[in-house]
Amino acid sequence: MSAVKTVRRSRRAVLLAACAAPLLAAAAAAAPNYFTSKAIGITSGDFLNLPVGARAIAMGGAYTAVSDEASAIYWNPAGLIQIPKLSAIFMRSQYVAETNYQYAAYAHRIGFDSVVGGSVFMTDIGSIDHTDISGTRLGSFTPRDQVYTISYSKAILEFSDKDMDVSIGVSGRYISSRIYHSAKSYAADVGVMTYNFTAIPYRLGLVVSNLGNGLRYDQESSPIPLTVRMGGAVNPFRNMLVSADAVFSKSNRPYMNFGGELATEPNELTRLSLRAGLNTARLSDGLSGFTLGAGATMHFFSLDYAFVPMGDLGTTHNISLTFDFPFRSPIFQRRDRSVFTRVESLSIQK
Repeated sequence: MSAVKTVRRSRRAVLLAACAAPLLAAAAAAAPNYFTSKAIGITSGDFLNLPVGARAIAMGGAYTAVSDEASAIYWNPAGLIQIPKLSAIFMRSQYVAETNYQYAAYAHRIGFDSVVGGSVFMTDIGSIDHTDISGTRLGSFTPRDQVYTISYSKAILEFSDKDMDVSIGVSGRYISSRIYHSAKSYAADVGVMTYNFTAIPYRLGLVVSNLGNGLRYDQESSPIPLTVRMGGAVNPFRNMLVSADAVFSKSNRPYMNFGGELATEPNELTRLSLRAGLNTARLSDGLSGFTLGAGATMHFFSLDYAFVPMGDLGTTHNISLTFDFPFRSPIFQRRDRSVFTRVESLSIQK
């Protein structure tokens, strides 16, 4: 039995290494031009970096290894495998300078080892005056961005057992953006996640986002912000979660995100949470990198709020409503925790 576990662990290590190696190699090859502070401002489509889900935002964006509901379509599609039967999220963010954006996502289990999902992201920047070179007003225009995503997540049973789940996820994305001129593009995400059911449960995640062509508004095309995120999350106590992400963005130097969540359960179907996070990119840029939030889960519904101070730019307020059916309990507190366990249960029933 120990030999079998050793082989499985070796396979998992090979899987993670195989996924991580080409991504890090690509980042290293592009290092002279990207992934440094000199790259700030050279990519387009910065709206693709706007975070979604009030829970994730309150935890500082350290969500690569945490995402386990419909917002995983954005954070790491591999996390979709952990939804109970179906999951939906609706979010609105009141951003800076009278800008706001909305996000909606839905995911549905199509088998014990497969989940599909889709999402819509939209920004609303408001009306902007159109002037000529001398300042004469010619009218107005309304910039808007829209992103449509479809995702698929699958458990890798060959690498899973009672002590660990391994899953992979992929997403395809259509991007439409309009400032004064319009631009369109396609992109993809690929993610891997492991759930480790040890004495102190922990999760690991890896995702590469925005693999695709650039956006061309006029004559020249600008690359979209390719991002590689590696994250980990641990549950040191039953109702405590701590997470961290290392982020390598094509349009910025590497930085870290940290998050934490404390929860209490007044009864079996109610869960109350307090959250906090830190985004070191905003901290080093002179903006306040700290985030705060709270959430309440009541039966099938979760209502979450996140507050993000942005220094001189003001503050942002984020609210999201998540629906999970049946009741979504924390992964490491479920009776049948791993996909491997569910497979055994189905075999016994047959």
